[in-house]
Amino acid sequence: MTIKTLLVSASNDVGRDARFDLACDLAKALHARLIGVGACALEAVPTDPFWAGAMTGELLGLYRDMAAQEVSEGRSSFEMVAAARAAETGWIGMIEHPATVLNAAARAADLILVAGPNDTTPFRGPDPVEVITGAGRPVLVVPAAPLASPLGRPAVIAWKDSRESRLAAAAALPLLKKARDAHVLAVCPEDQADIANIQLADVAAWLGRHGVKASSEVLVRNETKTARRLLDRAAALNAGLIVAGAYGHLRLTEWVLGGVTRSLLADSELCLLMAR
Repeated sequence: MTIKTLLVSASNDVGRDARFDLACDLAKALHARLIGVGACALEAVPTDPFWAGAMTGELLGLYRDMAAQEVSEGRSSFEMVAAARAAETGWIGMIEHPATVLNAAARAADLILVAGPNDTTPFRGPDPVEVITGAGRPVLVVPAAPLASPLGRPAVIAWKDSRESRLAAAAALPLLKKARDAHVLAVCPEDQADIANIQLADVAAWLGRHGVKASSEVLVRNETKTARRLLDRAAALNAGLIVAGAYGHLRLTEWVLGGVTRSLLADSELCLLMAR
């Protein structure tokens, strides 16, 4: 797999500038085109039985103007950063649910950059869960202030022998080739450590055939939560990227994430590449 087109969310969260900078770094390293995506949905108009007829139209107009202004500000910020970095760019801007716009635009992209959970979602910024579960593309969740760049630093692959882990590892190959090396980690009960070591050795060998220097390590499960074990090990390795499958299930019309996936999204201070 190669990455030739990146989408980056231009939502107005506190990490937008850092996300734009990283997107430009990745576009340069991967020789990829960078497309900014700005979207803002209209929030529900408050209803009042006495004033509804007179006020609803005015409020709708006001909300639309505010949404259009936010999209315009996102575009200006994106184009300013991209121009300074001489990146090849494009722009998509709409007054619509942000995750819906990103997921549709993913048809012409290889990787999507979004913020982690924050107070702009879901109307002013894309919910990362909706993008991970709906885009059909790998998603790089960028914290507001990443501790390190995923380029030139060790990468951690949080492995569980599953479809989701295999998809995430394959999708991450272009970034893993830009990392210093890769560490394949699994957390499992002690009685499953032997089989886990065999599985991880297979993954490390596969990465090696793709030109990625890789090692493997099994962490025996203890009282510390799995996500925290993975994050602490990534910190100890001075990693810049964590790669993980996204696990969850559909409850009525909403995706409910598994505990490890949810904790990684909430707590990681490193860039987190997820696929489902």
